Order: sequence, then C-alpha cells, then structure tokens
Amino acid sequence: MAHYSLWEEPWIPVIRLSGDRAIESLRDVLVEAHELREVFDPSPLVIVGIHRLLLAVLYRIFQPESLGDWAALWKAGHFDPDALDGYGGHWSDRFDLLHPARPFYQVPLIPNEKVHPASALVMEAASGNNPTLFDHGQVEGEDSLSLDRAACHLLAYQLFALGGGVSKPFNRMDAPLTKGLVVEAKGRNLFETLLLNLMPLDFWQPLVPVTEEDAPFWEIDSPPDPVREGTVPLGPMHYLTWQSRQVHLIVDDQTGRVTGCQIRQRYALPQDGTKLDPGKAYRRSDEKGWQALRPEKERAAWQYTDVLLQLGEADAARPELMDWLASLRMDRRYRLDLPTTFGLEVTGLTTAPGKAAKVDLWRREHLPLPVEFLEQKDLVAELSEMLKEAVRVEQLLDRTAQALVWSSGERQDVGVAVSFIWTGELPSGDGLGTYKKRLEACTGLAQSLGMVTQYWPALEGPFRQALEDLPRKPVPEVRKAWRTTIQRVARDSFQAGRDSLLHTEASFEVLSRVGHAFHSKLAKLFTNREEESKLERDEGANGQAD
Repeated sequence: MAHYSLWEEPWIPVIRLSGDRAIESLRDVLVEAHELREVFDPSPLVIVGIHRLLLAVLYRIFQPESLGDWAALWKAGHFDPDALDGYGGHWSDRFDLLHPARPFYQVPLIPNEKVHPASALVMEAASGNNPTLFDHGQVEGEDSLSLDRAACHLLAYQLFALGGGVSKPFNRMDAPLTKGLVVEAKGRNLFETLLLNLMPLDFWQPLVPVTEEDAPFWEIDSPPDPVREGTVPLGPMHYLTWQSRQVHLIVDDQTGRVTGCQIRQRYALPQDGTKLDPGKAYRRSDEKGWQALRPEKERAAWQYTDVLLQLGEADAARPELMDWLASLRMDRRYRLDLPTTFGLEVTGLTTAPGKAAKVDLWRREHLPLPVEFLEQKDLVAELSEMLKEAVRVEQLLDRTAQALVWSSGERQDVGVAVSFIWTGELPSGDGLGTYKKRLEACTGLAQSLGMVTQYWPALEGPFRQALEDLPRKPVPEVRKAWRTTIQRVARDSFQAGRDSLLHTEASFEVLSRVGHAFHSKLAKLFTNREEESKLERDEGANGQAD
C-alpha cells in the first residue's frame, strides 16, 4: 500500500532567505522556519491554507496560552526540533495523504459518489462550466495533479470552497474563508510570520472559545455528523483545520498522480452573526449580526486600510489580529525585538455577479504597516479621511464621465449636465424622467472612458507613501501632498477620457464646458466653503437656465 506522509515528504513551496526556492516537508518547514523567507505559491489561497495548517500544528505542540508563553517562543528564535519530532513521530500516519482509513484532510472512498476531474480542487482552473481565470491549462498544464500539488490545493479548497449546488448530507455551503478579506501579519522570516499570527489562546476567547476537546481534525477519532444548522468549532485548532467538504482523492496506481476526486458537503459553520475569524474585519447588520468585510472586484485591498485598522467603532470591528499586534507592541515587559513595521498580507476572493458558486477573482496584496497605526486612533482617523477624499474625487470623475457622454449626444442638455457635475442631482420638474433616462443610457459608455479605472491604480503608490509618512512627518504636510496627488491623478484621468472623444462628433463647446466644470469642482472639493461657493451657485443656475 502506497504512503505519502506530508510530515516527511517534500510538498510545501518556500523561498529561502538567500532567495533560492525549495520544496519542503511539513516537519522541515517548521524546523527551518527561521531560515526561510516565506511560503510561496502562485495561488494566494494555497498560501493561506498552508499557513493555517502550520499554525494548528504549532498550537498543538507549544500551546501558548499567555503573552509570556508567546514571548518565550519568540526569544528562542526557532522552533524546538525535538518537540516537533516528538509530535510528528506520534501522529505521522495521520498526515498520510493516501492512508486507507484516515487519508489526510479527506474521507475514504465514497460509494456511488460521482468522480470529478482533478481540476475541481484547483479553484482558479476550469472545472465543468467554470471559465479559466488564468492560463494554467486544465490543471496547471496537465489533466492530473502530482501528490504535492494535490495536497496544496486540498488545503485551499477546504478553506475557500464555494457554497451553492446540490450535495449530501445537505446542499453545499461556504467554507470558513470564502466570504471576507483575510489578514495575516508578515515578519522578517517565516518563523516570525508564523509567531505573529500565533495569537496566545487568551486572545481567541472572544471569537472561538478554547475547550478541552479542541484539537486539529486529524486527531479527532470520532468526528461528529455534519448538521445543516452548523457545527460549533471546539476551539482554535479545530477551526484552523476546518473540514468544509468530504473529499477523496482518486490516485492512479501506475503514475501516482491524482486524476480525480469525490466531493461532498461536510461541516458548515453556524450562521448566527457572530465573529469567528481573527483575520477578518466585520461590520454589524441589524438583520444578520456581524458580517465579514467582503472584497470587491473594483476595489483593491489597500482601499480598505482604514477599515482594517479602525478603533472604537460600535458597528464595525477590525481583525482581532490587529488587537493582538497592538497589545504585543505596547507590552514592554519582555523587551522583544519586534519589527518597527508589520507587513499585512490581505487575501480574498470574489464570486461572479449572480453566480455565487463561480470564482470571479482572487487577490493577495501586501501592506506595510508602521506600528503607530495600531496604537494611535488619530492616525487611523487621518488615514480614513484621506481615503474619503479620494472617494469624493472618484464620484466627481464618475459624474463627469456621465455628463461628458450625455451632453455629447444630447447637446441641448449641456447646461443640465454641467449642473449635474457640480451637485450630483438632476433638476426637478416635468423633465426629470427624461433626464434620468438619458443619463442611464450613457452609463456604459461613460465607464468605457476609463476615468475611474485609471484613477485608483495611480493612487496606490502615493497612498503607501502616505502610510509610511503619517507617523513620521507633520500631518498637514502629508495631507497637502496627498491632496496634490489626488488632483493631479484626477486631472490626468479626466484628460485621458476626454481625449478619447476628440475624434467623435463631440463639440468643442461641450468638451470645454464640461472640462471647466470638472476642474472648478475639483478645486472646490478641498476648500472649507464649498457649499457657499459663488461659482457653484452660478454654474448650477446656468445649467437650469440652459
């Protein structure tokens, strides 16, 4: 009988501190964590899956209950190989991907269950009617998976599998990380990265209380039956190794490759509106309770920075991980050599509109975070206001693009369109319905001008610079530089969109009047008396009169 123990066989892709790439076993990754830069995989979902497996093993072996326990691990500078070998020697068979009775993260062969192609486990590859998101061929260039790659995708699938679709014992439900941005802290090497995310068990209590029965799934001899109402996690280890699906890998005896898989629904989390995950930010809904902050296709992770760092909001909660890092930073008892800037890795996936079971995209973004943002509420407030200013300019660009297309096609409406740029409103009266229809009709073409899509990417670099500068420079200086950048980028985005209409029948009058309104409004967005601006009143009045 073939065996493939993930404890002993190389399967985890890593980058060493030297920059060299390697494939390591579970045991060696933990023993050599201080000599490795990071776990690295083309799929960010795989990286998160591997991290959570490593964390579960560390919790089981070292069980840091308090900050003091954690500090002792940090000061050691590496994980004790004897402790790791003792655990691995005892549980090695439970990490066997091909075990006949207890295959790792799987169930035995399911009688009479459909066999899916191996690509069903690879969330970014084509499977059935799913479109291929990236050019990986059928499954990473093949129609089957090697055992090491199958293990990587199995971990990601158990955490990110999508709900929707008929299954047994009940229809498929979302896995723990399917909805919501997931934040991880990143250190100067893999050892630090793992420890920064290894919150003492005391910090888990508000989320997933620790019970005596808590254990990683591979240690549980008699797992409970799944129930549609949801299964309550027994503790952090149980949650980190959550089995959202009954999966069985079909392996070809001749090639030793995974050629297919069986998949059924397994455990669902309770849908009771409680916070569960230390890496997620939450917002409170009156109807549904706490709901994880979800990624949006049009919005990069850095645009959520203020939400991820927020402090003291009644209807919003930043990731518990942020509170842990803040506590770690403020506690001076242990004189720990901590980074002055924490790296935040933000991962999430989105589903296609109207197709809950279809992955639209995933992303993983890095945010360098000066430690001051964890402690100083005023800095977070400044950051939030900067992002709000950028959103107001985005809205102006969106209105301007609509007004430009609208008045190019309906030149008699140019005055109303200019007023719309200033106020965001259409004139009331008998013509309101007509104006609404004309405005709605130009929405698609207005988006195609690309004003907004060019705007946000151009702000990412300046925002990261502002993130670095805010704790170290005078706030008015940083705010002035940010506003100057916003206006420059907005003007460039407008000009690019406007230039695309120069070869159409758009008249010079339309282009000049819309351009004048846009530039004037942009300047007024950053004054203190915008509503009282004579120019705004005049432009609005002229629009009505025309």
